[in-house]
Parts: sequence; C-alpha cells; structure tokens
Amino acid sequence: MKNTSKAGLLVTAQFTLIAALGIAALANARSEVHDYLIIELIMIILGLLVLFFAWKVLRPSLQISPLPKEGAIFISRGIYKYVRHPMYLGVILIGFGLASFGNSAVSWILELLLLLTLNFKASFEDDLLRERYPEAAHYQKHTAKVMPCLSKSCRGGCDI
Repeated sequence: MKNTSKAGLLVTAQFTLIAALGIAALANARSEVHDYLIIELIMIILGLLVLFFAWKVLRPSLQISPLPKEGAIFISRGIYKYVRHPMYLGVILIGFGLASFGNSAVSWILELLLLLTLNFKASFEDDLLRERYPEAAHYQKHTAKVMPCLSKSCRGGCDI
C-alpha cells in the first residue's frame, strides 16, 4: 500500500472513530447516571490542553496526515521533548472522556479501536520521520511514543 493511501486510510479511521465516540456520548447525554462526570470533563479538558500545546509547537510543520510536510523542520522541543506524538495523546484523552460519558460497550470498543489506530499511525509516522530526518532515530530512542516519560531519559544507555 502506498504511503499516501495508508496515511489517508489512517486519518479517515481516526476521525470516523472520534465522530462515532462523540455520537455515542451524545446518545447517553440524557442518562441520569453520570458518576464520573468530573473525571470525564477533566480528561476532555486535559486532552484539549495537550492538543493546544502540541499545536503551538508544531504549527510550521502541522498537517493532519502522518506524512511529513515538505520543507518542514524536525520538532523535538516543547511538549515534544516529553512525548513524540502529543496530538495522539490528546485525542486518546478526549476519547477516554467520551467513551466514559457514553458508558456503553460500543463506546469502549470504539476507544480501543481508536487506540489501535493511533498506535499504528504513530509507528507509521515514526518510520517516515526516520527516513527523512537523521536525528529522528536518536529522538525516538529517548522520547516516549504516546505516554510521557518524565525522567531525564525514557530509555537506558545510548548506542545511537
């Protein structure tokens, strides 16, 4: 499968799953039982904040596709210092908030599918970044993929 086709499929799957999670959450909006409403809202707000900080740093290189933008520089500062794919982290957090609000097996299956899609998309993007930027391999070895590593180095000794 060509990279552009694979990228388009992953982006379509991601946005379809997010929309389906939103619909499932709205379907449960009138439910009388929302025991975790504060946690759900915190997850969504935290996800939006992560997206904002990632967008702020990535603006010159930003695009929805995992294909690196032509002429873009390699970004490893700001929130990208702690996690390679903060945009995906933000989407995952929002998805968890929506899945919990939706409170159904369908919601949680959609969130699981979103997690799998974003993991595959992140790995695909990492491969493409290593092809384009020589410094990407070292960065990827020392920076967490989606969940932040807050220590000095996410992984031990450096052989790159």
